[in-house]
Amino acid sequence: MKYIPLLLTTILSTMLSTAFAQTASEIAAKQKTDSLKLAGLSEYATRYPALRQGAFATDIMGNGNVKAELNGKDLYEGKLKVTRIRSNFNIPVVQWGRNVITGTISYQQTHFETDQIKSYSPEFSSMDRSLTKSTVGFTASFSRIDSIFHHAIRYSAGISGLTDEASSIKRVNYIGNVTVPVMRSQYSSLSLGVVVLLDPSSISPVIPIVSYWHKFKTPDLYLYVDLPQRIVVRKQLSKKSWAFVGSELGGNFFFFDFNQPSLPHNSIYSTVDIRTGGTFEYLLTKKLVIGVSGGLYTTAQSRMYADDAKSSAYFFKSQNGSVPYISFSISFLPFLKSITNR
Repeated sequence: MKYIPLLLTTILSTMLSTAFAQTASEIAAKQKTDSLKLAGLSEYATRYPALRQGAFATDIMGNGNVKAELNGKDLYEGKLKVTRIRSNFNIPVVQWGRNVITGTISYQQTHFETDQIKSYSPEFSSMDRSLTKSTVGFTASFSRIDSIFHHAIRYSAGISGLTDEASSIKRVNYIGNVTVPVMRSQYSSLSLGVVVLLDPSSISPVIPIVSYWHKFKTPDLYLYVDLPQRIVVRKQLSKKSWAFVGSELGGNFFFFDFNQPSLPHNSIYSTVDIRTGGTFEYLLTKKLVIGVSGGLYTTAQSRMYADDAKSSAYFFKSQNGSVPYISFSISFLPFLKSITNR
């Protein structure tokens, strides 16, 4: 989801806040403290993959049924196979006191293969289709942890740009969130918050968020409820390995330029997907994690609309059946401190 980079920087600011050092002994103490904080954040990032410094993944989805409509009329049906390469990297840029500014770069390349096509329109041929689309994202965000009436509060704000070309940014979004810890005990914790998203295509500018953690009596078994992103159970298998089982919500965003009078020239294609299954991860080195995931991939929503329109004003949509998927990943636990401290 689009608010994840800002949620990341909120937690980074909580755990990585530092102060100026003035003497050699203070510098040594600060380096030791920073090392402990990074170690603590690394441990935290094994439970929350969105908090990792960087990640690369390849997704392979099985061949599934697809049926598409254009302007409310059947366009075609067939078989669709999707493969995807994903990567992102988070850089803490500037830090002072309880404040941190973070930069995030993401890249996604998706390949669509459609065959066994049955066309319902004379303007759409039954030839097999192959298409590759790429999207690059840039996010700069500010995050701070503070208190109001002696109660902790975390808030952040940021700006994101998306594009599929090197010459310009095609989409700019503004986002902010506020998170308040409500309850914490030895075996559970609960935080509530809200995300405000300023996006021309967003149906709702306000999204509530809930983060709940619970430790079961069974050794090394935990529940993570981070709505609307995921509901998973985590089991520590050994000192260097663990597994997640549950469901995660995700999304994809692509740009299209049409040269047909009947279609908007600048269009956006977006999807919402749900992954249900399991993930096994292994700590290969001190900061390097490898993983494999598998299960059922469901496209809950797939729409295309003009770039200045709401996503509800779509002119194209498709219905995709659930398919099996497998994913291979490499990720890095936090190892970078802020480039600049003030």
